[in-house]
Amino acid sequence: MTRITSFASTKGGVGKTSLVMALTTELRRRGQSVLLLDCDPNRHLAEWARRRRDAGVTVIDEITEANVRQMVQEQAGRHDHTLIDLAGFGNLTMLYAFSVSDGVVIPTQQSFMDIKEAVRTFKVVADSIGVLKHTPVSSVVIVRTQAAIESRVDRHARELLSEHGVPTFRTELIERSLIKEMSYTGHGPGEVNPSSNADHNVRAMTDEFLGFLAAAPENPMVSRAA
Repeated sequence: MTRITSFASTKGGVGKTSLVMALTTELRRRGQSVLLLDCDPNRHLAEWARRRRDAGVTVIDEITEANVRQMVQEQAGRHDHTLIDLAGFGNLTMLYAFSVSDGVVIPTQQSFMDIKEAVRTFKVVADSIGVLKHTPVSSVVIVRTQAAIESRVDRHARELLSEHGVPTFRTELIERSLIKEMSYTGHGPGEVNPSSNADHNVRAMTDEFLGFLAAAPENPMVSRAA
C-alpha cells in the first residue's frame, strides 16, 4: 500500500500536527511504514519524529513549494503512507501538495472561526479541480474535543459543516493527557497504555482514516510499487 495524504488548514493552531502524530503511532503499531513531510516552518513534526527514533518513520523537513512534489514522487513509493503536514496558511506549497495527494484531511477545532476556516480549506481543495490533473478527496476531522456526550457546540460545528456540504469524520480526536504526552515522548497512547480510552480513540480514528483512503482514487501523478 502506498497512500499519500495532506493535512491542511488555512488557519494555524488547529491540531494538524497532533493528528499526524497520533495516526503515525497507530500506523506503526499496525506494521506500516510512514514518511512524514514537514512543511511547517516551525518543524515541530520533524523534531517529534527524531525524538521517537523509529526506523519505520522517515521524516523530511524544509519542504517547500519548490520540492514538495519531487519529494512525494521520489520517496512515497518506498513507504506505506506519506503524511504531509502543511503550514497553517494558504500558499503554493498547499496546492502542490494536493497535486500529488490521494486525500486531504482538514483538522479543525469547534469554534465558529475554526469551522469557517475548515470550510474555506475544503473549498480550496474543491476549487483545485480547475488547476490539477487529479483532485484528491477531502474530509474534515474535528480535534481537541472533550470526553463527554455530544455538546451543543459540537452540534453547531457539525451542522455548519453539513450546511456547506463538507464531509466530516464521525470520529473526533479527544483531548486527553496521553495525546498531549505524545508530543514529549514520541510515543502514542497505544504504545504507552494499551486499551486506555485514548488508545481506543486513536485506533478508531485510524480505522476511519484508512477507510477514507481506501475509498479515495489513487493519484496517477505518483508511482506505486506493484
